[in-house]
Amino acid sequence: MSERHEAYLYHVTFNAMHNLALDNPRKMHAHTFRVGMYVIEKQEDHPVFLSSEKMLDEYFSRYQGIRLNELEVFRNIVPTLENMGEIFYRDLKSVFEQNGLQLLMLELGDSPVSTYSIGERLLLGNTFNLAAEGAVEKYCKKVRERYQKPVMGESK
Repeated sequence: MSERHEAYLYHVTFNAMHNLALDNPRKMHAHTFRVGMYVIEKQEDHPVFLSSEKMLDEYFSRYQGIRLNELEVFRNIVPTLENMGEIFYRDLKSVFEQNGLQLLMLELGDSPVSTYSIGERLLLGNTFNLAAEGAVEKYCKKVRERYQKPVMGESK
């Protein structure tokens, strides 16, 4: 007998610019970022759609139409998909929690073929049977280490 699981998937898009080569400001470029958030309700007494949609609009409005590198949160880190995903996940996890929801996973993409996923337990292996969770964690660790190194021309 199979177990039934339910979750909500919220989607948000916003337009912003970023620069991955901090030593060359002319490398600033724009994207339409796509964010998907898988959440479950922690309470059964009322639906939380309206408050969640308003909360997400408020949260992502701070990123709409700006240069991400100029935000305080990206002063010391490069605004890569991975770093942006970490920040969005950390922030939204507590915001969803305050609204009676649990954030299971967040996906962030900047092109039709590129998506970064982060969560307590990645749904990749479970949903698509693409990789064992240990292999995904090993890859994520390698990517995090790559972007924690200082960028040429950047002072610590």
